[in-house]
Amino acid sequence: MAGKSIGGLSSIKYSFRVASKVGYGNFWKSITSKNTCKTCAYGMGGQRGGMINESGTILEICKKSIQAQLTDIQQPIPESVFLENSIAELKKRSGRELEMLGRLNFPLYKGKDSNHFKKMTWEAALDLVGDKFKASPSEKTFFYSSGRSSNEAAFILQLFARLYGTNNVNNCSFYCHQASGVGLNSTIGSGTATIQLEDLKKADLIFVIGANPSSNHPRFLTELMHCRRRGGKVVVVNPAKEPGLIRFAIPSDVRSMLSGGSPIASDYVQPHIGGDIAFMKGVAKVLIKNEQWNNDFVNGHTNDFEAYRADIEDTQWEDIVKSSGVDRKSIEHIASIYLQSKSAVFAWSMGITHHHHGVDNVESIVNLALLRGMVGKKSAGLLPLRGHSNVQGIGSVGVTPALKERVFQNIEKHYGIELPTLEGLDTMGCMKAAYDNKIKCAFLLGGNLFGSNPDSQFAEKSLSRIPFKVYLNTTINMGHIYG
Repeated sequence: MAGKSIGGLSSIKYSFRVASKVGYGNFWKSITSKNTCKTCAYGMGGQRGGMINESGTILEICKKSIQAQLTDIQQPIPESVFLENSIAELKKRSGRELEMLGRLNFPLYKGKDSNHFKKMTWEAALDLVGDKFKASPSEKTFFYSSGRSSNEAAFILQLFARLYGTNNVNNCSFYCHQASGVGLNSTIGSGTATIQLEDLKKADLIFVIGANPSSNHPRFLTELMHCRRRGGKVVVVNPAKEPGLIRFAIPSDVRSMLSGGSPIASDYVQPHIGGDIAFMKGVAKVLIKNEQWNNDFVNGHTNDFEAYRADIEDTQWEDIVKSSGVDRKSIEHIASIYLQSKSAVFAWSMGITHHHHGVDNVESIVNLALLRGMVGKKSAGLLPLRGHSNVQGIGSVGVTPALKERVFQNIEKHYGIELPTLEGLDTMGCMKAAYDNKIKCAFLLGGNLFGSNPDSQFAEKSLSRIPFKVYLNTTINMGHIYG
């Protein structure tokens, strides 16, 4: 599968262009520091340093991480920007232009009848926040965290919210990979990946379903490239033909750069939008018809196989082809590739979860993996490609409406406190409550809740109807202007 390569020198030039704005000394210090990546969940760095990944590989870096880190060390935004530009004038700027204004270095406040942000002292800002939340009933508030917040900040946020008296504690995952957590929990009992990074290095087949790592998880492309080089297969399942999933010049790999890019997908399947379940059923149908499932694994480690088998057998090929948008011959080809694999990894992202039937999508992927025993073994398994660098972490430390019973009990015991037991609202529940004028105060730790909502008009109305909002951010984004 050939095609024009993307990435390469353009990515390197872009990185240096961003670096020039903050100074090359700051650039070098940032990308080599012992710190966590702020972009996707397949990040770089950690305690080995910014250009060394968790398994010790050098030159593991991507331009998205560079941009995210360097925007936080831009020069402060001059107060004159807010004096000279009204909210209406700021709305004329794009999200990127707002971010590149610089770093927020002092608190800002916009009154109800004002059309400008005004500088405040930290003392005045803290007093104002305290007074507003003291005057608001706890059930009419919510607390939100970005998936890029640290574990420590996220834990303190949810603890404060519950001491304040509300379980309206939520995060961005309710709009992205919540379906993955629910689907994985309902099938295998754990809401996270079943593999480690080392497993990818020996997988002989990697499915990339409903994801575009060339834009959103750049480091993952390196693993896909190496899989191809060692003779493995990469099957991309995506309605859109993404150039970066066909061929990509990986800047950290000399061979990839000199050859004009590395082939990524060995096979590219383009189902209808929403046709993933039918496609998965088609692959399963081929295996079941030819009795090519892992009988020992299925009998020893799964439940309700006969019901699953009956459903697959009862589904007609005509319906599968019509619903999936993929012809039978192509489905049978992918099934044969899967059959030959000894170690298959199934990776997916929000092209799978952003559906009314997102949980069903995830469960269909898990069922296909279980059918051949690709869960619970080395170099094989399930990999939800999370969008934010710490979305797994903030959920684990309690930024959810309902704490796990053991966590709930341990917090009460450790701090000697009594936590609220009223049911909390998830992210969409809080947005709907705000739309209905039932929210008086909101505290938002990082992120862009306005931009996370798929319906911008609904999001603008909902957030605008909250009388008092606290945004804790390092840069300006669209949510501050429209929300």
